[in-house]
Amino acid sequence: MWVKPSEILVTGFWSTDRANPYFALQRRRGHDEAYSGLTSLVVATIDSVLDSKTNRYRILHQRPDSEVYHLIAEADTKEEIEEHWKWIEEHLMPTLGGIDVGVDVTDYVECKIKSLCAQMDEDEIDDFESEKFKNATKKFHKLFNVPSEEKLVTYYSCSYWRGRVPRQGWLYLSVNYLCFYSYLLGKDITIVLKFTDIIALERVQAYLSETIRIGTRFHVHDFSMFRNIQETYQMMEQLANFAAKKLLSEKGAFREEDFFPAVTKKTAPKVISQLKRDLDAKTRSETYRCRFRLSLNERLDGEIACHLWTPYNRSNVSGKLYISSNFVCFASKVFHQINLIIPFRDIMVIEKQPENPNSSDIETQSALLIITKERAGTFTFSKFDDREFVLNKLSYLLSQYNETIPPNINIPPIPLSFPLYLQFKSNDTEERRAQEKLKEDLWNTHFSTYGRGSTMYRTNELYELIFQGIPDSLRNELWLIFSGAIHEKAANINIYQKLVHESSLVKTDHDSTNDEIERDLYRALPDQKAYQHESGISALRRLLRAYACHNTDVGYCQAMNIIGGVLLLYMNEEDAFWTLAALCERLLPDYYNTKVVGALIDQGVFSDYCNAYLPDLYDKLKGIGIAACISLSWFLTLFICVLPFESALYVIDIFFYDGIKVLFQLALTILKENQERLLKCHDDGDAIMILTSYLDDLTDENINANDKEKKIVHLIKQSYMNYNSISEDDINRLRLKHRLKVVQTMAESILQSAAKNTLKYTLFTEYEIKDLFYVFKDASRISLTEATDPKKLAYETYRVGRDEYLVLCKYLSPWFIGEHPDDLAKRLFDVFSISTNSNVIDFINFIRLWNILLNGDFRDKLKLLFIAHMDEGKRREKAITTLLEPTTLLSISTTIDKKKQAESTMTAEKDSSVLEPQEEEAIKLKSSQLPLMNQTEFIHLCKSMYNLMTSDVDDENLFRALTTSSTILFKTGEMCKPYRRLEVDNKNIEQTDNEWTLSFEQFEAAMNAETSIVTWFELSSHRQSLEHRIHNYNQDFLR
Repeated sequence: MWVKPSEILVTGFWSTDRANPYFALQRRRGHDEAYSGLTSLVVATIDSVLDSKTNRYRILHQRPDSEVYHLIAEADTKEEIEEHWKWIEEHLMPTLGGIDVGVDVTDYVECKIKSLCAQMDEDEIDDFESEKFKNATKKFHKLFNVPSEEKLVTYYSCSYWRGRVPRQGWLYLSVNYLCFYSYLLGKDITIVLKFTDIIALERVQAYLSETIRIGTRFHVHDFSMFRNIQETYQMMEQLANFAAKKLLSEKGAFREEDFFPAVTKKTAPKVISQLKRDLDAKTRSETYRCRFRLSLNERLDGEIACHLWTPYNRSNVSGKLYISSNFVCFASKVFHQINLIIPFRDIMVIEKQPENPNSSDIETQSALLIITKERAGTFTFSKFDDREFVLNKLSYLLSQYNETIPPNINIPPIPLSFPLYLQFKSNDTEERRAQEKLKEDLWNTHFSTYGRGSTMYRTNELYELIFQGIPDSLRNELWLIFSGAIHEKAANINIYQKLVHESSLVKTDHDSTNDEIERDLYRALPDQKAYQHESGISALRRLLRAYACHNTDVGYCQAMNIIGGVLLLYMNEEDAFWTLAALCERLLPDYYNTKVVGALIDQGVFSDYCNAYLPDLYDKLKGIGIAACISLSWFLTLFICVLPFESALYVIDIFFYDGIKVLFQLALTILKENQERLLKCHDDGDAIMILTSYLDDLTDENINANDKEKKIVHLIKQSYMNYNSISEDDINRLRLKHRLKVVQTMAESILQSAAKNTLKYTLFTEYEIKDLFYVFKDASRISLTEATDPKKLAYETYRVGRDEYLVLCKYLSPWFIGEHPDDLAKRLFDVFSISTNSNVIDFINFIRLWNILLNGDFRDKLKLLFIAHMDEGKRREKAITTLLEPTTLLSISTTIDKKKQAESTMTAEKDSSVLEPQEEEAIKLKSSQLPLMNQTEFIHLCKSMYNLMTSDVDDENLFRALTTSSTILFKTGEMCKPYRRLEVDNKNIEQTDNEWTLSFEQFEAAMNAETSIVTWFELSSHRQSLEHRIHNYNQDFLR
């Protein structure tokens, strides 16, 4: 690119490639050189280690009468710098020849180059990334074999440990890849890892410094000596998390644009990387949404320190104000001292606090008032660093906020249920009514002091009220508020009625999701009277069907019937729907899908907490085999299935307020309460009996002897006293670690299945099949949870398209050689894609093809070539069956031979005598069934064979042999014309009389006569082992 002319000092680090009287094109030493001397090695090493980001080419201006050099252009590629040089020769040199005064020459050159720079700046006015980062992006794409559309996120200086020797270099993090490059004195190290292939990511203490250790299926890599290891590790975590979520997502459920949100360039300052900024912003937004229970599409706009005036105790609380497009939120500096959520839909006016000399409690000069509608009241914020900026921002967002207008839904009215407990009352005694009345009074007192609804002041005083249980009459309101579902409901007015109507139109007989829902309706809560009656069942049916229609990626999953049943007991139907949606999509992410991925991840997290807090008990439970699975049913059903129902409600109350940490705390407390007994148990049955007995005893009436409160309340309080240090941030960090493990486990099970079920089709070992499937799966780019066709095994759902297949051929096929290797590869693809789809090939056909290429004998390979050059699809489809079945017969024969060794000699001879004639007859029959080949097809076949043997060390003999055999076959086809009619009639095959044709037997006989051709086919597949071919693929794609 052109740069503003500046004087520079010429050093020996550059060599001149071209020159004329006024300009010199120079190349930096150590780059793009056929032979490198010591100076070049030193320069290249300095550039790599110091990351000087110096461009490799430059153009200097110098007059013959001056020793001053001016830099006018630089570029990283030879093509770009040569375009500039060509422009100079065409536009500047003719003019400069007519200027006599030397100073005028320089002035003219500087003027022209500055105008070019100004024009370039106008073209790039929307550019938002720094020049240094753009240079790093160019270097990233030049060093590593990654797709051209791959986006670099950031890069760091660090050391890579090879053995006990550190290699200083640069670590590049992109959206999908982790790459490292080091160059020292002529030796370089290049590492490319896909984030989807990382199975372990951790910080360890090694090599005298803290190290980031990355594990893949093939290697373990250690990186250290970072300037800021915390920042680097967090960025790796985010990108690995992104990759794992993408792999585990349901089809279409993961959208990359949601993970990397677009940023408006108008307001974006120049930064090192837009993607890095977006990732940091996304992390902050996730923390914001999680803390205040907001919807998944809410994005944090900004945060600022301030004070909140709390009228209930007339004091100012220090904290931060968080602003997004739909909410204004406040969180105190002291955790959970106070939280406040104000939706813009409830705000009427935002204005400055009027100055009041009598008000000493509030600093009026920096105060803002947010006045809300109806009874919510006025909220006062003060001590802003820049009140004017905050006021303008909030006023703008309020002006942009649009009230949700109920859509016109032209559907018949649908009667929806009210909370079912009102109709089906159980345990309705005087004592219980008195307890409920007492709870209601306490809550009403709290509301009068701290406010009510979504804008209430959420303080520590809430905990004691929730510990004692929310009264039945308030559960609808408070579950909706605490879960954050109230905001989704407000943004989607009348949507539930529409979903109920749409889901009712689906015929149950033809919909597997509805079939599954019908089977589980009566299993939800069989002990509850509401679900022994048709009105309760109908409400649950509408709820579950509507959610399956609303979230088609999740549909319906077991345990949703239990959760939905509890919600309908205490909430009206629409509120229960939005609370179920909040629970499935935000509070317990990925729990309710086909593979309960979220629950499996949290199992691993819980195991880590057990190991940290209860190490002896963890070792015991792990030894008897239940450490990893003990919490699955507890978490999946929020303890509803393991606790007495009334006690489980206490857990649900606090769960909606405090989130997932409640489940971990409570599970750890249950184990700690039973630790002594569990340490004495002998097997898993004893442990399960101990826990079941303990949980059954936690009834609502059971009182703790020490503090005279209900046992379940005491248990929840103990969980907060002992394990309140567990936070959602810690849980999310541990989730990444176990998300990678779940990915690894699922992938390994698919590998095992693929090896076990395709072994019979090939002569590959189980390990070779696993390696082949690994690269095949990588090329298919199908997520692990998409492989869920109930009619197929998981590995059978993987497919690769034509383009991905050609990439695999480039690395794995012994026939991807010659001047036009794509032509034969495409023909082979067409042969083996017949049984699936013309544009994809499945793994079974892929492994059969590679079995012939690498393990097949001379005859099989000839037959494959012969069939591949048949242009008509039906003839090819008929012929391919004759190619595949002998392999199956061979595997059957091998299996039977193994069995015969364990049987008596007489039985073995009998089996052998039966099998051998069948195999002989089958192979003979198959050869005669191959369709005839016409002359055009034979010419293409000869071209493919010539192309295969091009550049072989013995190509002269091979070409001579191929010429001889093809000449004979051409003559044979001509000679056989008169006799082919009789053969065709006898075989009852449609052929035109007097047409040139060739049979496979004739082709095979001619090729067998040439020893050099036979030798080439037998040796070509063994010149490079499969392991080495896969290694080459990994070097470029997985490393």
